[in-house]
Amino acid sequence: MRQLRLLIIAGATIFVLALGVFALVNQQAPMDPGDDIIIKGGSIEIQCGKNHKKDCLGNPDPKTGKYKRAGLDDRHIMKVVVHDSYGAELSSSNFEKDKQPTIVITYK
Repeated sequence: MRQLRLLIIAGATIFVLALGVFALVNQQAPMDPGDDIIIKGGSIEIQCGKNHKKDCLGNPDPKTGKYKRAGLDDRHIMKVVVHDSYGAELSSSNFEKDKQPTIVITYK
């Protein structure tokens, strides 16, 4: 009888540990809050997220003058949100990886 009780306890312990491992493996990665690049109107101010550090826009191509992040070709713009000066959301759009947006800013 004592052996059966120890066997049941061992089985329950293994089951609980297996559930814990399953939960750890299947959890979703948290969103990193410091990856946003914010472009503010007025005289155009670009504020980089804390994860970008000083390499927010990348390096300019000397021929075209376009900026591109080197080494991060696997990252893409997936969402664009437009806020007014009070912080209220004016527009929000999600994008697919193969249909990336173009943002045009008219500056006068």
